[in-house]
Amino acid sequence: MNKLKPGIKIYSDYNGGTLQINSGVLHHTQQESNEFIFRGEKFLQQYEPEAYLPKRDWRTPDAEEYKIIIGDHKNKKDYNSVFTGELPENIRSLFSELDLGTSITEEEVFNKFRQHKELVDQINIHINEFLQRISLAPFRFMSLATNYANSEIVSLDKRRMPAGYSINDLQFIGVHKDSSKNMTLHNSHTFGNRITFNLGQESRYLLLMNLSMIQAYNMIKKEIDLKENEVNNKNITSYFMKLFPDYPMLKIEHKPHHFYIAPTDNCFHDGSTLGSTSLDIVMIYLGKFLI
Repeated sequence: MNKLKPGIKIYSDYNGGTLQINSGVLHHTQQESNEFIFRGEKFLQQYEPEAYLPKRDWRTPDAEEYKIIIGDHKNKKDYNSVFTGELPENIRSLFSELDLGTSITEEEVFNKFRQHKELVDQINIHINEFLQRISLAPFRFMSLATNYANSEIVSLDKRRMPAGYSINDLQFIGVHKDSSKNMTLHNSHTFGNRITFNLGQESRYLLLMNLSMIQAYNMIKKEIDLKENEVNNKNITSYFMKLFPDYPMLKIEHKPHHFYIAPTDNCFHDGSTLGSTSLDIVMIYLGKFLI
């Protein structure tokens, strides 16, 4: 296993979830597909051709690894920090009243928002107040979305799928970095971070490598000739996974009615619902959040 490098730091409140580490990634064809729950039935997950997945040898970090991973509040920025915590009690109470956790389809979740306008208006007011306290810049709502239960990784591009899509249309992306228009490897750290609320009834997980894109790029350029290989924002994931499959990933528990904040434009990551049996429900805002 490649030795863990100092990089992105993890900050968790006193009620934070478990933190684990593994020995890297592998191409999806190198391990048996996970059985996940799609529309109430179990199927084997399918992946995009270049998808890489976390290895399954998760364990508790040792003392030396903890020193590298856990934040010390030195040089703490929105682009080099991950935060986890519990939503304020007033927001938790309102979401409990909305009762999203009993939903079994994405449409049921959306309908609850449509049918309880006054309650949702109160939720929005309190969320905006909370986010204003931790935001360094204007923020915006990104999405309310669902993911499948017991999914080893959750990211896929639903925009490409046909109406009434079936299990055969699903191809999960694998470990990746997010991207926006005009983003490059050298400015990805300027695009802020995102906060994700877990509105489901079970824990989910944030999977990530603790390396910034500049760190990953500097590791790659020591291994290959950049005159012959153009490494850019779109292909850096593929290059890194092939060159450094043994660089560890972290798995951070994301409890119900908790949040995480992560610079997903500036690190390799994905989400996971492995071990769950119910619909995963998340709400995401984009901004520059710092705690």
